[in-house]
Amino acid sequence: MDSPTYEMDSREQLLEYLQTNGIAVLVWNGSGVMECKRCRMAEKEMCMSACEEGADGSLKERIAERLVFMGFRQGQVGFNNIVEAIAVIAQMRQGEQIRVTSDIYPKVAACQGSTVRNVERTIRNAIESVWKRSNLQALQEMYPYPCDNLNGRPTNAEFLINMAGRFRV
Repeated sequence: MDSPTYEMDSREQLLEYLQTNGIAVLVWNGSGVMECKRCRMAEKEMCMSACEEGADGSLKERIAERLVFMGFRQGQVGFNNIVEAIAVIAQMRQGEQIRVTSDIYPKVAACQGSTVRNVERTIRNAIESVWKRSNLQALQEMYPYPCDNLNGRPTNAEFLINMAGRFRV
């Protein structure tokens, strides 16, 4: 079975096609600055916050976009678990105690039809893989929180809570 092929005359035509179909495109230019083709902004943090505020998508779609931007792959088993966990934490009331192991993982497991143990493991593996294969300097710009872990990466709880802080409703 052959997949359909779309030929574009220029890079701009391809970017326009992706943009009109709701696909955010981030492009590195020669000077190391990332430009968002959705909002045409050049600064990474300004771009992501502008896209988040003006995005047509839901909270989970914005979280997924940010994770992909950081280097997570949507095909990873833990990707959906991370998106779900961040969304659950982001929707909690301000000041409410966040107990990741006893509250968040069971909610995510129920939503994903999995077990608490599998949710924890897949989230940990996804975070580890991003920290191992990504450019750490660029990753630290996108995740500016300290990592006091011997592995050089944040723990599951640190990552989920810190990322959820960016999406608080």
